[in-house]
Formats: sequence, structure tokens, C-alpha cells
Amino acid sequence: MAKPPERRHVARLTIPAELSGPWQEGELVRVVELSAEGTRIEHLRPVPGWDVCFLDLPPALGGTRLQGRVVWSRLAGRKPVAGGKWQIYYQSGLAFTVLTPEQQNAVAAALEILKAGQKV
Repeated sequence: MAKPPERRHVARLTIPAELSGPWQEGELVRVVELSAEGTRIEHLRPVPGWDVCFLDLPPALGGTRLQGRVVWSRLAGRKPVAGGKWQIYYQSGLAFTVLTPEQQNAVAAALEILKAGQKV
């Protein structure tokens, strides 16, 4: 059976959990994937009504603040937590907007760090 064509315009790299960091304003998110055009994040609260948001890349990836818009968001599942309980989590896709040349360079550098880590 033929593989369906890839819909993405640019490659995305998965980010190891230990490199994830806090979202601006203290909202903790896990950056799951990163590309030159956007990112996929996991978070504990739904994001209805969020048009534009700011995301700080984790310090291990340069710590640069990026502006994006939420292009999709959904309930993703649940994960076990302490005490035999479960935590619901969400995932959202962000498309970067208004990136300066410095921010574009920072994203490119973060992608290079991730590529190098995948080769090890």
C-alpha cells in the first residue's frame, strides 16, 4: 500500500521531554515538536479563545521568546500521575508569526541542536 503524501511543508523534530520548559505567564507546557514554521505543545488546560500567544523556548534550546497563533487545539488523552490518578492533557499547534531575523536564527539553531541530538 502506498504511503500518503506528506502534508507538512517543512520537517519537524521531536523534542525530548527533559528539554521542555515553561510557557510564558507560568503556564507549563511541553514542547513536543518544533519546525521553522511552528510547534506542537502539550498542556493541562484547554486554550479556547487564544488567538496569539507567546512561547519561550526551553533554555536548552536557547530560551528565545516566540510569538504564534493557535491553529488547532484538542483533548489529547490522559497520563498517570502520583497516587494512581490520571491527568487529562491537551495538545495545540502553533504557527509562528512575526518572527524577527534574530528569532528565525534562534529557531534554526534550536533545530540544529535537536538534529545533532538525534544523531547520537
